[in-house]
Formats: sequence, structure tokens, C-alpha cells
Amino acid sequence: MNIFKIALAAILVSEKYSTRTSASAFFAAPSRVTQQTAVTRYYSNLIDELSAGRKSPKSNPVLKMSGGGGEKVASQVPKLLRTLNSSTKWIVALGNAIGVWSRPRSYSGPFIVVGAILSVYLTEVLKKIINQSRPEGAPGMLSDPGMPSSHSLVSFFAAVGWVASLAAHDGILGKVAILVAAATVAVLRVVCQYHTWAQISVGAVLGSALGQAWWYVGEVLHLSNPQLLLYGAWGAYLSGSALFITTNMRKWATQDKHL
Repeated sequence: MNIFKIALAAILVSEKYSTRTSASAFFAAPSRVTQQTAVTRYYSNLIDELSAGRKSPKSNPVLKMSGGGGEKVASQVPKLLRTLNSSTKWIVALGNAIGVWSRPRSYSGPFIVVGAILSVYLTEVLKKIINQSRPEGAPGMLSDPGMPSSHSLVSFFAAVGWVASLAAHDGILGKVAILVAAATVAVLRVVCQYHTWAQISVGAVLGSALGQAWWYVGEVLHLSNPQLLLYGAWGAYLSGSALFITTNMRKWATQDKHL
């Protein structure tokens, strides 16, 4: 029975527990016989503690130092991909800003960005309603649900809006590039273990549908009163951007900088 306990405890210790305590018990014993006795007693006590439920793997200092399963999985992702993923939100924000200010006399740019900002908050509501967890191995600092992916939804919302705003003579290459950029943002979320394929797919489909619908709303409003839409879109863009910068983008530079 003692041999069985020692073997079973050794397996458990190798997977979940540090062997420092057993090693210290071994070398502290004065002779070979007492060394074996000390190790036997340690493993026997460990089995008894595990059987009685008095020792929880959560209290294991080795797991705490390694950061748990999520951080271990995330650390296996190449640093270049993790850096690129954490930079996409800044790249998307910069691209939208350039698109808006490159055509200051158009309502389309600010109107698209206002819709994208609204879609961010819509996604947060949908996540709470659906309440589907992120994939196993997701970093521990991500405690919110994962369905749908907000990165995927917002990226495709903005991409479809910008593609719709481009005139026919602007060519197909620019439109394809915008859609490829949105797809890259979404795929990186799966590669870095933040979302499942289903979560980014739902985000992409829903974001595309909402982006197209938002553009049609803008077209209708533009036909009825173009001047009012222009001023209204810019006013909403400036105030909405200020709100987004003070709430969401401040987190990008602090606790969300690695996400």
C-alpha cells in the first residue's frame, strides 16, 4: 500500500505540485533509512490530504508562477503575432481617422465611424446575452464572454461601410484590401487563442450585415436632407470619438495593451 501511495503521489506531484518540499524532506533526514522513511511519510501524507480534499491545485505556487493554463498557451504564440494582434485596434482606429479626415466635406466617413462606435457597445450587450465563454487556454485577464468577437464585428462593420462608400471608379483593389485587413484582424484573434472560429465568424457576418444596413440608413438620410446629415454626422463623430477615447482607448494604453 505504501508503494502504491508513493507511485500515485509521484505522478500527481510531477503534474501539479512542486517537488521542493519532498526534496527538502529527503536531504534533511540523517541516514539513508530515515531518508526513505521521510519521503514515504511525505507522499503518504500528500495522498491523505488529497483524498480528504484539504489541498487544492489552485494553491499550488508553481501554477501561480507560471500564470495558469491560459498564459502558458498564449506564450506559445509567436511574439510577432501577439504584437501584431495587440496593434490591430490602433491600426484600425488610425485607418478610420485617415479615411474621415481625408474627405472632410463628406458625411460618409464620420457616419461610418459613428456606427462602428455604436457597434462596440452593441457587441458588449450581445456578449452578456449570449454568455458563451472564450476558448480553453484564453489568457486569464480576459474574463468577459467571447461570442461574438468584438474585434471581428467592428472590423467588418467598418470595412463594409468603407467599401460601400467607395465609388465604382475607385477600383476593386482598394475594396479587397479593406476586406482582407478586416479578415486579418479577425483571424489573429483565433491564432492568439482569444476567440474560436465560430465567434469570429458570427462577428464577421453580423458586422457585415449591420455595416451594410447602416450605410443604407445613411443613404436614405442623405436623400432627405444632405446638409443636416453632414453636420449631424460630424457632430456625432466628434462627440462620440471624445467619449470613446476617454473610455475605451484609455484602456488600450493600460490594462488592454497586450490584447
